[in-house]
Amino acid sequence: MFDGVHRGHAELIAHAVKAGRTRGVPTVLMTFDPHPMEVVYPGSHPAQLTTLTRRAELVEELGIDVFLVMPFTTDFMKLTPDRYIHELLVEHLHVVEVVVGENFTFGKKAAGNVHTLRRAGERFGFAVEAMSLVSEHHSHETVTFSSTYIRSCVDAGDVMAATEALGRPHRVEGVVVRGYGRGPSSVFPPLTSHPDVFGHPRRRCVRGLVHGFGPWPGNRGGDSR
Repeated sequence: MFDGVHRGHAELIAHAVKAGRTRGVPTVLMTFDPHPMEVVYPGSHPAQLTTLTRRAELVEELGIDVFLVMPFTTDFMKLTPDRYIHELLVEHLHVVEVVVGENFTFGKKAAGNVHTLRRAGERFGFAVEAMSLVSEHHSHETVTFSSTYIRSCVDAGDVMAATEALGRPHRVEGVVVRGYGRGPSSVFPPLTSHPDVFGHPRRRCVRGLVHGFGPWPGNRGGDSR
């Protein structure tokens, strides 16, 4: 999914971009929409760290040439690993090298893995590179940078840990509306962001800086910057 485009993703993307440049072919990053969990178990998908638009911006900055969004449907979900490889990777994308994480799974019931890809690569003539997961030692334990880990950090309000794993501050996009009046209001009344399905700290009242142009709720004196 590449949700968050975190440091682990960035390392994998860097390797893929380098391979593409070496081979003289465009580097394609493939993701899915909606989240597979939403199709398998409607309503159970995790909170998003990034929108598809934001993901496209981030991976373009990392050198990706094509951001491919595959519709994840019930029919797509039923593709066996063999059909997934032959119909999508070979016939549609004409891959010459596939770069994935070492824990990558695909196809119906996640039956395909790196070994499946490598066997297919030998048959169809494409290379496969499996990247190790990116981990660091924090607070007497080793943590692996993943979208799941970052969501847990954001949910707990540990924005510093989320920033470390993402390689940049976590960003939420949404409409800001008048809140419940639980925070300080020396300049403006407390405001609440409605981020829909975005990951955000649970039950947190935070203070921050606002940058923008035009009138803001509660500001009768004019523009705020």
